[in-house]
Amino acid sequence: MRLDKWLYYCRIYQSRCKSKNACLEGNILVNKIKKYNSTYMICKNDIITLIKNQKVKIIKVLNLPKNRISPKKVYNYYEII
Repeated sequence: MRLDKWLYYCRIYQSRCKSKNACLEGNILVNKIKKYNSTYMICKNDIITLIKNQKVKIIKVLNLPKNRISPKKVYNYYEII
């Protein structure tokens, strides 16, 4: 699944445009490597580091959703480390 889609589907960003811009600005690291390309394909068990509002959040991908999920179910798809 594309990185920008996953960030949007798991409600980390409010829109795909915002998640794409975060990638382009270098605010997203996948497995400790900066990803400037929002089309990068992520897999289960990838570690994503987010720099958002000058705070660092490290999360582990547990599942890949098929569409945008409800806020109650987001923790079935990622785990905060």
